[in-house]
Amino acid sequence: MTTLTGLKPFALVGGYNAAELWPLVNLIMPGWLLLMFAPRWKHTPALTLLGPIFFAALYSLLSVSEIFLNAEPSGAKIDMSTLDGVVQLFTEPSGVFIGWVHYLVYDKLVARWIVMDSVERGGDAKGMGFHLCVMVPILVVSLALGPMGWLAYLGLVRPFLLPVGETKAKSS
Repeated sequence: MTTLTGLKPFALVGGYNAAELWPLVNLIMPGWLLLMFAPRWKHTPALTLLGPIFFAALYSLLSVSEIFLNAEPSGAKIDMSTLDGVVQLFTEPSGVFIGWVHYLVYDKLVARWIVMDSVERGGDAKGMGFHLCVMVPILVVSLALGPMGWLAYLGLVRPFLLPVGETKAKSS
């Protein structure tokens, strides 16, 4: 359990707080596993959207709860256009949790795009060895370091290993 104290409940998610909701973050992992180990399965495109949809809905409920329902009447407005404002937001456990859910959604959507683009460009025609040796490491970097994995795919894999001339449309 957590050692955090004074956690505020989110009204729109049954009054649960960030620590109580934290175990839900692992629900994103089955989609990552599908992207890594079943990229060509016909259900992967649809199933890998379920996690982002669920977490986008959760993010929306958490944000509305925090912004409109948990707002302290005497609390100062957080200015998100300044570094001080963003730091203030992330000093509160609820803000950190909401931010983490935001990362879960976008990192997964970026990873999904990477895999779908790879398949569209013929990466699946190169075989599972290509996927395991090239794409899975890119996805691991995307999972851990989001933008770095996307940049590696966009700057290295896409132009050099999956050039435009090798798309499925051209190979069919």
